[in-house]
Amino acid sequence: MKSDVVAKRYARALYDLGQEEGLGQKFLEDLGKLIQVVDSSKEFKSIMESPLYDIILKKRILKDVISKIEISAYMGNFLNILLDKDRFAFLADIKEGYQRILDEASGRVRAHVTSASALDAEQIRRITEALSGVMKKEVDVEVIIEPSLIGGVVAEVEGMVYDGSVKTQISRLKQSLKGEI
Repeated sequence: MKSDVVAKRYARALYDLGQEEGLGQKFLEDLGKLIQVVDSSKEFKSIMESPLYDIILKKRILKDVISKIEISAYMGNFLNILLDKDRFAFLADIKEGYQRILDEASGRVRAHVTSASALDAEQIRRITEALSGVMKKEVDVEVIIEPSLIGGVVAEVEGMVYDGSVKTQISRLKQSLKGEI
């Protein structure tokens, strides 16, 4: 719970700055770049998140990384604040919160569509159109492959789940048959 509150607070502050400076999308890209570095280097992550390392060492390492991945000076300042406040571990949550704020401000929503097999461009387009019609908003679809569904798709948008999977249909049929006996 605490991580959500902290992440939302920092994401909101970053969003407000991005709006003032006209760098909203740039900040999202910068966060993405840094999270790629964190995810690809366990050593970097452990140094940045550990209280055992000196803050001066952490800032020096961070400065070197920032110069290599070319992120904005504002983002560099933001990351240093996260280090100062011992909030670097919340970086992924902050990015997620920031993305949600950007989406909300632009009238977009994100949908997670789980499918038993890969979907072609036409199928994704039709699913996107259908979800946009239901949500009355522009929808960005992220497809996840889950072979255990057997067939069909499950779409999750803003907390709503639309389940059209064969696995669920079989489960419902099984429950129905049990109820008949």
